[in-house]
Amino acid sequence: MSPKKGALHRLLATPLRVAGNVVGGLLTLAVVLRPNRAGSERARKNADVLIAACRAFQAQHGRLPSALQELVPAFLPELPRAKYDGPHFGFTYDADAGATRHVLGWTELIPFGRPFYVFEEDRWGYLD
Repeated sequence: MSPKKGALHRLLATPLRVAGNVVGGLLTLAVVLRPNRAGSERARKNADVLIAACRAFQAQHGRLPSALQELVPAFLPELPRAKYDGPHFGFTYDADAGATRHVLGWTELIPFGRPFYVFEEDRWGYLD
């Protein structure tokens, strides 16, 4: 009886081990690749705060700011954080030389995935 039990155990052990490895690998990928939901929500809310501050600046000065730093301290006590910090991943604000296009953006997913807001068109977009 014991040899049959051992053979059955060996027969079932390999598929169970493979299934466990597959499930473990999928869970690892889900955790590693899953976007940081709290950080994403914070970035979106902070982007809305920046947009409102830029609109208030525009109402007072008749133009949009040429840089986000113009909002501090009159409209914001400090610039809010994006999802990630750092010079390449924080909020970006691009104003062309003629001040005809102003775009606020940030990195949602590294290395790609960048939401942006175009002030003149009052619309959101997604790059990458």
